[in-house]
Amino acid sequence: MFERFTEPSRGVLVEAQDLALELGSPYLGTGHILYGCAEGREETAGRPLRDAGITGSSIRRALPRTDQQTAGHIDPDALLAIGIDYEGVRTATEQTFGPGALESVQHRRAPRARARKPWFTPEAKRSLEMALRVAVELHHKRIEPGHLLLGLLRLDDPFVANAIERSETTVAALSSAVLARFPAA
Repeated sequence: MFERFTEPSRGVLVEAQDLALELGSPYLGTGHILYGCAEGREETAGRPLRDAGITGSSIRRALPRTDQQTAGHIDPDALLAIGIDYEGVRTATEQTFGPGALESVQHRRAPRARARKPWFTPEAKRSLEMALRVAVELHHKRIEPGHLLLGLLRLDDPFVANAIERSETTVAALSSAVLARFPAA
């Protein structure tokens, strides 16, 4: 299927992948693809998104960062509030496994492979399938960034729906704007 993608469409997916890697995400989701579409400087996806007020930076802010260590800070008072005596757990663990048993074991782990490509979520895969369907329905031989955006708009994806809702536009209006950007067949 990827052989049907134009260079700008491949660029959308490269942007999406780069953002996923930058945010530490192990997956490439619909939000990452929407970001790639918004960052594109071509007319079929980037322009309609920008005209609707949906920018790459607004999408990026809405995506979660997963590269930050969330377990690095332990709040004993918060744990005690839900019935967990952290100091008691620490003491029992150190008696059983030795001093420092709860400390970070990062130095014992094998180094992570850098720049592993994130995998596509099922929703992202479906959006690519929908993009292909849109291109076929429009009798287009190649998949443009606008097809990728229309594929995202056809999904009932919460992230995409929230981005559209925040911009105070509709799926129908955005779809029409994308379709208007394609040359007449």
